[in-house]
Amino acid sequence: MRPLSILAALAAGMLPVLGSHAASAGERQPFEVVKGWEVERTVGDTSANPCLMTHAYEDEDDNNAANAVVFALRGSSAALVLVYQGWRFDKEEPIKVPLFLDKKPIKVKTTWIGDGKTLRTQLPDSVVPDLLAAKTVILRFEDSDADFRIPNFAAGYEALRRCDATPAAATAPQPSQPGAAALQAVPAQPTAPAQPPTPSQQRIAAYVVGLSVQRVLKECDVTSTGKQRAAVDARMAALQPELAPLEAQLRSELKRNGETCPPTDKQADFQEILRKMIELSPEDFVAALEKQPAAENAAKAAPDSKL
Repeated sequence: MRPLSILAALAAGMLPVLGSHAASAGERQPFEVVKGWEVERTVGDTSANPCLMTHAYEDEDDNNAANAVVFALRGSSAALVLVYQGWRFDKEEPIKVPLFLDKKPIKVKTTWIGDGKTLRTQLPDSVVPDLLAAKTVILRFEDSDADFRIPNFAAGYEALRRCDATPAAATAPQPSQPGAAALQAVPAQPTAPAQPPTPSQQRIAAYVVGLSVQRVLKECDVTSTGKQRAAVDARMAALQPELAPLEAQLRSELKRNGETCPPTDKQADFQEILRKMIELSPEDFVAALEKQPAAENAAKAAPDSKL
């Protein structure tokens, strides 16, 4: 993998060329963590529903595969995103698949949109009572069922409504569990923007680095846990909607600059990058990477104090 400072600079350099195609999504603040659900608020979103709730976990019955469920209200509809480590959907692939909550079929006409490890859809908010009573979201494919656990959905939903009802100026972010902010999968959509703003250089840079981290985790002999991979996938799923118009060009540029695996003497550096990507917001992650070369150069220039 190329040095992270080079990747960040690459992403920033591509901003003027690519930025005009980007969709909008803002930075998020932690609001509350309750019974396995993390509720977050999109900074600057003035709509009636600026918040989302996320539950992420590893499925012990499926080789500890990473799963995540993300839910948000959008006026009279609801956004639902499912993330599964084993999925490999084409970009913007339409999927027709029945939805069940526990054993109850939900008879609404909807199309799921696949993208890599995620499926997303919009549902009428009339499904909320069924979600409040359910413990499992099930997609019934022809060959098998895809089950997603939603324990304590009602508690998470109550926190989501509190977040939506809290004025932006009064929102006081609460400390969240380490890495919890990484478990995001759906962007909050502002109401009918005339001109979607361009993603910041930091968010583009974070996405470029994330693409490399995902490739290394998949292709290279590096140490990682299922929980770490789940957090990385969820972080990228959260960024992907706003960076989707740029992704093909970003991947092409990465390939052009060369893709390798971290050598043995750089394994510790990769683990530190992995940790920061999971624990920090995209903006703080890129800021930490930008500080790293300066710190290393200062250490090299410092006189040796050992006599």
